[in-house]
Amino acid sequence: MNMSIWVIISWVTVAILIAINIFIFLKLKKASDQMMKMAFPNAKNMNDALAQMQGMMGGMKKGKGKNKGRMGGSRNPQMDSQLKNAMDLLSRMNNK
Repeated sequence: MNMSIWVIISWVTVAILIAINIFIFLKLKKASDQMMKMAFPNAKNMNDALAQMQGMMGGMKKGKGKNKGRMGGSRNPQMDSQLKNAMDLLSRMNNK
């Protein structure tokens, strides 16, 4: 009798911990999606975000000789800061 009570308590504890993990995962996923939308407003998923970043990098390489800016020649400072934020976000995601 005593053994069955501990089995029930342990399974209830496991169920509670699983529910907490799912809740935390969903909150982190929501925060990650919000960060991606801030860095890449038109991206629907990570592949779109990477394609946009590669497009920005390609545009910066083409304009490198015309305007020697801090980030490689972009004429739009907002795009420079957006690209820097996106690169920081991707590097943090790759480090984890």
